[in-house]
Amino acid sequence: MKNKTDVAHIILISMDTTRADHLACYEHPFIQTPNIDALAQEGMLFEQHISAASSTLTSFTSLMTGTYPHTHGVPRNGFLVDDKNIMLAESLKKAGFMTAGFIGATVLDAEFNFDQGFDTYNADYDFSVKMAMADRAQRRAESVTDSVLRWLEQRSSSATKENGRKQRLFLFVHYFDPHLPYDAPLPFGRMYRKKGTSFDSSMEAARQARELLAKTNSQDAQEVANAYHAEYCAEITYCDYHIGRLLEGLKKHGIFDKALIILTGDHGETINEHFNKIQHGRSVYDTEIRTPLIIRFPAGQFRGRRISRLVSNIDIVPTINHLLGLQDNEYIEGQSFAGLIDGPLGPRSPVFSEATQPWWNSRFDNDPLWPNRGKYQCIRTLRHKYMFRLPDRKFGFYDLQNDPMEQNNLLRSIPVSEADIVESLRSELEDWRNDVRLIALPKQLDSEKATQMLRSLGYVR
Repeated sequence: MKNKTDVAHIILISMDTTRADHLACYEHPFIQTPNIDALAQEGMLFEQHISAASSTLTSFTSLMTGTYPHTHGVPRNGFLVDDKNIMLAESLKKAGFMTAGFIGATVLDAEFNFDQGFDTYNADYDFSVKMAMADRAQRRAESVTDSVLRWLEQRSSSATKENGRKQRLFLFVHYFDPHLPYDAPLPFGRMYRKKGTSFDSSMEAARQARELLAKTNSQDAQEVANAYHAEYCAEITYCDYHIGRLLEGLKKHGIFDKALIILTGDHGETINEHFNKIQHGRSVYDTEIRTPLIIRFPAGQFRGRRISRLVSNIDIVPTINHLLGLQDNEYIEGQSFAGLIDGPLGPRSPVFSEATQPWWNSRFDNDPLWPNRGKYQCIRTLRHKYMFRLPDRKFGFYDLQNDPMEQNNLLRSIPVSEADIVESLRSELEDWRNDVRLIALPKQLDSEKATQMLRSLGYVR
């Protein structure tokens, strides 16, 4: 395809732990996200965007490589991204882009080799905030945006030129705030919580809340769940505010209207809807794998379109390649959806996703082909989802059109009319999970610093 969209820059913005259904433009009833909503009005909003995994490093590696986890070889947080993977930043750098990444938490630290291809990789965590709760393992959205804006000022004043003009830019900005611990600063913190309700933002309190919700559905437990949900929502609104500042900075420096701007999330968060209370990584329910995807094209082309077609986060790299006229590398498993700019595009084949936990129980983490084969895995179409966790024989089949929150497992009384669908999906999921084609064997980082920081965020026991 010829580059019809005249893309000069690629801006990739990610909100960690953000569910698609928790943005106003995705029709959430009360969360305020005016800056993201404005971006959606000027671009394409994808209603059914599915992440390949329900934790950060695994999902982001899929996004940046266009491959499923059992190809790129990163089963969960704390593992190394092998050099054999071809990352988006590497491809764009080779194509002449200046590449810069600004990271909100240690889970994407350069220690994990996620910085492949970046000329600038900024992970200067603000030691003055959240230190008691997160042991210096992250920084707020304000700090991330401030760092980007300073860098853009320096870039604008520099003499970096290519063919007589400023070099094309690939900018990756990662916001971590919607992740635990929920601790948005005022005036955002408490903005959605019931007046007079107390809230402890520590990781230990979150652990106790999970235990309480797993034991009882009492009124007290519901109030705890509501408080956590309110603070999660506050973090999203806080993040939206600083994304607005970022977008204004891009406008100031003449980047915004020439860029392909992609806003997405790596995974979501279950908050009392399913067995895994107030967390992510243990399931493949849509609360954890259905994430936002909003794309604004240069000059606001194709604005205001809502796309119901199914897409995966492994589709983002081949779509960028398609738009730029670059060749996909040999490993890419995603499918470009750039054809949408010319009109309707045929349905996407089913997509797959997998959980990354529990990894501390050898029953679920000892598969010789791929560690995550013993955890929840699913196949998803626009209408249906089939999932299983084979070591303890957990199975589920859901009609997402009539049961979007996946509360009614149809396998308990499957309609005869859908028996063939279940068998077809089960067979496809089995074929996918057996098609392990690892680029490199999983390798965990042996670093006390990394272990300590991951433990502070609840990723290490």
